[in-house]
Amino acid sequence: MDRIGFSNYCFPEATSIEEMLQFCLEHKFNAMELAISHGNSSPEKLKASTLTLIKNSGKISFSLHSPEDINFSNPIAEKRENSIRKVEDSIMLASKLGVRTVVVHPGRVIGEVTPEKLDVAVEQNVSAIKRCALMAKDLGATVSVENLCHQKGSVTPNIVSFLNMCKKIGLSIIGVTLDTNHADLVDGIAQTVSIIGDYVDHIHFSSNKGKKSDHCEPDIGVIDFYQIEGFLKKFNGLTIIELHEIGEESVGAILRSREYLLSLLKP
Repeated sequence: MDRIGFSNYCFPEATSIEEMLQFCLEHKFNAMELAISHGNSSPEKLKASTLTLIKNSGKISFSLHSPEDINFSNPIAEKRENSIRKVEDSIMLASKLGVRTVVVHPGRVIGEVTPEKLDVAVEQNVSAIKRCALMAKDLGATVSVENLCHQKGSVTPNIVSFLNMCKKIGLSIIGVTLDTNHADLVDGIAQTVSIIGDYVDHIHFSSNKGKKSDHCEPDIGVIDFYQIEGFLKKFNGLTIIELHEIGEESVGAILRSREYLLSLLKP
């Protein structure tokens, strides 16, 4: 593991991308994820000068997190199509910036989850993500699908069903993003890695306090990361520290999380 970075989710929404890039360079991070649903990284707020900075930041490897207000299995066809267009716009932006990984959330069933509704929802997700993935591949990028099994109404309520959906999409055209916090809430982190570890090309690194998706620092969470120590040591994609709701404590929280991760990776 030689590319460790952070998501702009770690910072207050008012923090500019320029400030984050400066922090990145000052503290010798070599990766960063732009979550375009958060703060100043939405496409309409990104200035031309900022885009140039990102594109020319040779020392930093970037990933891009597509919008979270999407649902590929919304019962309204127009809204499903709108979700696809938002991800396609993210892929286009990634292509312009030379970003190679675009993270995508699977959809969810709205209302009561029945076997019939779940089957339809899975097929809608397979079709939508495959469409986006093929577009990304043509543009030199990869759609990386994030494990979201803990979410209410998830089309993949456990990690086995998540992998099965990814296989239907085609593991040759997508990557898999392992969110450690999400993984621990359903199947456990060790079980999750044993099932999807071979396909993971991107990591969101954080912990939780045992009851919900806290995205907290590893030192104050309950996850035993030593269960996947071997996997982390062999991993060679981007490892992105993704902390939420830490406000003014951002700088310290990110640096402490990196120190934890580096201590975990020591021989």
